[in-house]
Amino acid sequence: MNTMTLVRLSNQILGRIAPQTTANKMAKLFLTPRNPPLKQWEQDLDANCERVTFAGDLNAAIWGSGDKKVLLMHGWESRATHMYSLVEPLLESGFQVVAIDGPMHGHSAGDQANLVAFSEAILAAEVAFGPFVAAVGHSLGAAALTYAIELGAKINCCALISSPACILDVLHGFGGFMGLPKKAQTRFVQYIEAETGVPARDLDMGRILSETKMKTLLVHAQDDQEIPINALKKIHKAWPKSEILMADNLGHRKIIRDTDIAKQVQQFIQQNHEPYEGDIKREQAV
Repeated sequence: MNTMTLVRLSNQILGRIAPQTTANKMAKLFLTPRNPPLKQWEQDLDANCERVTFAGDLNAAIWGSGDKKVLLMHGWESRATHMYSLVEPLLESGFQVVAIDGPMHGHSAGDQANLVAFSEAILAAEVAFGPFVAAVGHSLGAAALTYAIELGAKINCCALISSPACILDVLHGFGGFMGLPKKAQTRFVQYIEAETGVPARDLDMGRILSETKMKTLLVHAQDDQEIPINALKKIHKAWPKSEILMADNLGHRKIIRDTDIAKQVQQFIQQNHEPYEGDIKREQAV
């Protein structure tokens, strides 16, 4: 019996005896990222960019000096350097690239790591480095980018790579994977909602994109095991004007290292970036 099987079995038993304690333990695990040391190739990248501290304890990597700026937001247990495949194509198009390390990730400090904290970091980056003509997010970073737009980030064009459709789906998926019984899973979701201050059901990417009329490229791998392809389909159903780019055999993480995907994202941004006009779009939609 492997370790993961034992963890699930333990949660199934303890989750019925002590649902709150079990839920709290799993929630703390869910909200605590691992942050391994930088690999040599990442150190080399850091040596060739400008590292800037902003908003007190957050950090960003900046490449290029173009007038038009693109924001990159990595996913959970990732960091700015992991988005590097996108940098070169964007630089070749004349953009400046700002890739931020989310709270408690990479070079950034902080005392909370969750979708809302990531979204607030994006808003802080906009104040420090913006305006941004476009943004790219991966996984949790894609969801955080979407929520940042709802909170007021002035961006008209985004590429969402391996994005979840709704955070409630993610929480239920994690709870099920960890073997939480129904009562413990309900309390697990409540714990996360208390930490973020936002109902998980409200963090619905398709709804947000449709309401903001965002120019959107949805990128997903057919074989993604962490955020299944059905997430893309749910977002696109809610916001049919989003464009779709599907990939094969790139899973959840290889997809952000793929140079062909990076080039197609760059082409989308090149064709769709423009000065912010979200307020005008909202007036027209009423």
